[in-house]
Amino acid sequence: MTSAILATNYTENGWGLTRAPEHITKQLQERLYSSLGVAKTVERTQCNYNGEDCVNNVTEILEPIHGTAKKEHFIKTIEGEDHARPIMIGSPSDNINILHEMQPLFEWWSGLDLIPSIAYGIRAYRNDSNLLMHIDKAATHIISGIFHVDRSDDAEPWPIVIEDFLGNTNQVYLAPGDLLFYESSKCFHGRPQTFIGSYYASIFLHYRPVDYVEFEKEQHYAVPEHWRQTKPSMDGLEELVVKGTGMKEPECKNLLCSLDENNEQSEYTVSWTGPAIKGQIVTNGWDPVTMTPPKDWINDDGGRLHNNGGKGDVNAAMRVLDFSIADEL
Repeated sequence: MTSAILATNYTENGWGLTRAPEHITKQLQERLYSSLGVAKTVERTQCNYNGEDCVNNVTEILEPIHGTAKKEHFIKTIEGEDHARPIMIGSPSDNINILHEMQPLFEWWSGLDLIPSIAYGIRAYRNDSNLLMHIDKAATHIISGIFHVDRSDDAEPWPIVIEDFLGNTNQVYLAPGDLLFYESSKCFHGRPQTFIGSYYASIFLHYRPVDYVEFEKEQHYAVPEHWRQTKPSMDGLEELVVKGTGMKEPECKNLLCSLDENNEQSEYTVSWTGPAIKGQIVTNGWDPVTMTPPKDWINDDGGRLHNNGGKGDVNAAMRVLDFSIADEL
């Protein structure tokens, strides 16, 4: 009820994908590797003191920093046994700095003046966990972002799933350093497929418009009188199970019928494969595999890509913005 009736649409599609500033990605990756004590192959050349016998792509063993990584408390929308509970690698001061540093990117995408709400993570999901489809807090999580830091070498592809304003279910396979913009209290999103791998790590950034007015009372008034009643299932409708603030469809593959190729709802599922394009926002209308815009789009004087037959303003459908500012942050 909140998502469909009360929450405002602030962007055309509800989501977009770009590359985050590289120096912030590197900062977060260093925190992740050190906290987990993982070995990573870094792209650099190591030579002896004479400058000879050089080795490319050196593997560095990073020692764990005790006390910075801990299991996250149980959350109903994150399924899995205790061994699958995500690890939280927090650094509140660093997260706040990143939240403020990234704010111009979120304002550019949304076209709004924003107030920082909260940044949390790094959350490292672990083997056998998943995240049910849900919406976030309507008081603070309005204009949001998922910043994918990195994943283990043994991690299988694990998409973030988001339903947009056009009725599509977008299955986005993020690359490390990709930043997914989304209206998190409006668009249902999650990772209902079970994760296979050692870890998958992201940080989450949330903002709210300067003139945002919370509608807590309206949320209560919107609840119908019969909300406690469980009606019998109807022929032709899949079972829907509510768990906490999330939901799942257990009769369908991956707990979501739009992700089940044997279900007619999968007709509206689009799969996107990163990495995203630096300096632009990928969204509906782009090629989801090559990450290229439609051929009939043109650049306007502001460096923005838009449909030549559209309005040509920053709120035009399937817009893409020039993110050259990211290099200066």
